[in-house]
Amino acid sequence: MEAPGRLVLVVGPSGAGKDTLIDYARDRLRTNPRSHFVQRIISRPAGVGEDHQPVCPQEFARMVDDGRFALHWQAHGLSYGIPSEIDGWLQRGDTVVANGSRAVLVDARRRYPQISIVNVTAPLGVLARRLVGRGRESLENVRQRLVRGEGHPLEGSDVIHVHNSGPLEIAGERLLEIITANLGRQ
Repeated sequence: MEAPGRLVLVVGPSGAGKDTLIDYARDRLRTNPRSHFVQRIISRPAGVGEDHQPVCPQEFARMVDDGRFALHWQAHGLSYGIPSEIDGWLQRGDTVVANGSRAVLVDARRRYPQISIVNVTAPLGVLARRLVGRGRESLENVRQRLVRGEGHPLEGSDVIHVHNSGPLEIAGERLLEIITANLGRQ
C-alpha cells in the first residue's frame, strides 16, 4: 500500500550545502506539524557541521539487523541511515525531508514512489572550498570526495536540481518551495 505522504530526499556531492539548505527550510517550517526533518544516524562521532546521531559501526550493524532503517548505505568509509520512523509519518500523509545519498536512489525510488529528489549542486571550486573549510578531512580525502561526486549524473521526472553557489536565501527559498509544494499535495 502506497503511503500518501511524500519523501523529499536531498542529495548531491559533498560540500554542495545540503545540510545548510535543510537547516534553512527546517527553521522556516518549525511550527508546521505536517513536515518532518530527519536526523540521520551515522557511524561517525559527533562533530562540527552535521547534526546526526552518532553510533559505532557495531551498533549500526545491529540497527540494520533489527530493521530500524527505512534506508541505509555506505559512503566514504561510513554507514548512514534514515530511521524507519519516517514510514509512520508518510503513512499519515506528512512530508519527510532527509539528507540522502545518490547511492541509495534505486532503493528509495522502489520503496517510496511518491519521492521528490532534490539534487543540490555547486561548481567544483565551491565544493572544494567548502570541504576544506569544514576541516574534517585531509586534502587527499577531499580530493577523493570531489572525484567521486563527479561521476553521478542524476536524471528523472522525480529530480529537481537546485544550484547552491550564491546567497543561502536563493537556494534555501527554492528548497522551501519544493517542500511546501509537497505539503500542499496531501
